Amino acid sequence: MRFSRSNAHGATLIAAALGLVLVLGACGSGVSDDEPEPGAGAGDQGEPVASQLVLGGPPECPQRPFCIPGLEETYGIEFADFKPLDVGGPLTVRALKGGQIDVGLLFSTSSAIVANDFVLLEDDKGLQTAENIAPLIGEKVDDSALELLDQVSAALTTENVTELNGRVELDQEDPADVAADFLEQEGISGESGSGSGDLTVGAVAFAENQIVAEMYAHVLEQAGYNVKRQTDLGSREILYPAVKSGDVDVAPEYLGSLLLFLDPEAEATGDPDNSVSLLEPLLAQDKLRLLQYSEANDQNAFVVTRETADQYGLSSMSDLAGDGS
Repeated sequence: MRFSRSNAHGATLIAAALGLVLVLGACGSGVSDDEPEPGAGAGDQGEPVASQLVLGGPPECPQRPFCIPGLEETYGIEFADFKPLDVGGPLTVRALKGGQIDVGLLFSTSSAIVANDFVLLEDDKGLQTAENIAPLIGEKVDDSALELLDQVSAALTTENVTELNGRVELDQEDPADVAADFLEQEGISGESGSGSGDLTVGAVAFAENQIVAEMYAHVLEQAGYNVKRQTDLGSREILYPAVKSGDVDVAPEYLGSLLLFLDPEAEATGDPDNSVSLLEPLLAQDKLRLLQYSEANDQNAFVVTRETADQYGLSSMSDLAGDGS
């Protein structure tokens, strides 16, 4: 989601977030005696529901247009507190299940939503943008590699990516094995390629990004490239500079989030072609480009437990602005 930073920095961020969750769990409620517990004040008439709840998500949420700033501008909601956790991963799921947070930011293709009977709140005012997956590449990636990466993108759909996520998130399979199985099933191979030289494939440390990155790495290795992996980076703030500097050559990206990362004032919409047209000149400044985007569209998703949804009558993001009555 560099310079000379590598996966060690990403691991440090995850470790720090994990420490936070462990501390919260050890304290029971996860807050001090002077702070309201998550959900405290429930049922207070006249108070917006969000003002009584704790939001959890990636550490960069307070700066991202689709997260806290967008929630305030689009929906007029402010939460009682924000807990920095991980990028749509197990720390957020664990904190939501354990009651350390009331609302969690996951991804719409996350297998944890169905597995835990979470309620995905409808984005009824269209805050979120099209998040189709596409390879972000640097200057070292040649034409032979482009064809292989485009084949991977053409095979990805929202449905099959969700299924693959479940194999890693729920069944604890290795992302590399899941990626290799998928490519074999789809008949995608780089064995007839004529690649040479070194390429580094990067990814942010969550299942989906790692699975798709492993697909890229697998076909490139089959084609003859010497592939290195940096697939446990902490966020786009680490990954993008790594691609820009040439430390990473290929990485899976998401159209809307990448656009708003590069230009927070951009008119990002639900139209992927609109995002591509706005991204191209921004990426060109850094001598980078996107390849053809896939059908797979993994949008940011705010979720609550079934209990919280029932307690406050929540089914959409606008409901968080109401008083829960």
